[in-house]
Amino acid sequence: MNWLPDDVKEASGGETIDQMARDSIKLAHLALDRFPELMRRHKVIAGGAAITSSLVILAGVALAKRIHGGQTPDEALAGVTEEELEQLKHLKHPPRRVFDTTPDSNGVGEESPPTRVG
Repeated sequence: MNWLPDDVKEASGGETIDQMARDSIKLAHLALDRFPELMRRHKVIAGGAAITSSLVILAGVALAKRIHGGQTPDEALAGVTEEELEQLKHLKHPPRRVFDTTPDSNGVGEESPPTRVG
């Protein structure tokens, strides 16, 4: 039994996401597929088994760190480890970037390296 009107083919979960976000989420899921035990430990029951969104976010962060470090998406996917995801999971306060408002030679403030705040 379909609860959607005849002219609607799929339910809307809200606002659609752009292609970059879709690709990032897909890459995070591909990374998590490599760690079935980790996924099993983080499943929640909500109308069926599903991994927690926080785990997808952690995988995305791990991949983004590697990609911003110069790896290709495929290299980042192959290189991410379960231990890396577990370490991110236990961070209480991730490093924040601190913006230095002291003007540089161009009259613009510079971003300092990540530091622990708090």
